[in-house]
Amino acid sequence: MGDGKIIVFDPTGMKERKLSVAASRLSSLQGKRLAVIWNGKLGGDIFLDRVSEVLTERFGVASVVRIDDRADQAVTGVDQAVVNRLVATCDAAVLGTGD
Repeated sequence: MGDGKIIVFDPTGMKERKLSVAASRLSSLQGKRLAVIWNGKLGGDIFLDRVSEVLTERFGVASVVRIDDRADQAVTGVDQAVVNRLVATCDAAVLGTGD
């Protein structure tokens, strides 16, 4: 340390990148099954209920499946079992957060 040199470390480290591909956009919501996922944030349920109503009235969504997923999605994401069930039963999903 007495030689006047400073050792600097890069704190960012190495992170493995994962390739992900977005789902194809639906051509229409007419007749589709929509999942609406609420994470428990105050007022989010009211907002998502209204979004569901508008999408049904204006765009012909056939049915809405409501999921109350109060896990901390910002940290853990939506539970994989929930995702698997929605992929098998719904055409699209809306996820709401708050704050």
